[in-house]
Amino acid sequence: MHDNNLIPACTLIVGVPERTEDLIKMIELMDDLKDGRSLIVPLFFVPMGRLKNEDWFKETEINELHKELLAECLKHDLYWIGELIRLGFVGKWRGRILRSLYEVFVKIVEFKAKRAGI
Repeated sequence: MHDNNLIPACTLIVGVPERTEDLIKMIELMDDLKDGRSLIVPLFFVPMGRLKNEDWFKETEINELHKELLAECLKHDLYWIGELIRLGFVGKWRGRILRSLYEVFVKIVEFKAKRAGI
């Protein structure tokens, strides 16, 4: 995928009731994917369709495994984001300006993550 500039983006659904073992597998998956240029975004479970009357995942239900998964996703994305920004603006006249703005945004996120201990 790297040779063809394909950049997978995926969402990990977390917070499904009574699925703690999935969190461990997702954390292990993050380690397996560290060498793959990609964006990985955790998304908390939102019941829809037949499940729409079920309880939503609440912030108070976040445990240490959730925090670890969120941190691993952030670390992965921050590791690859510089290259993704560079690739996204190759050959575009507005690339230099927009790339600079994105890079400033990333620096702010990195600063806040570091300050939060991530």
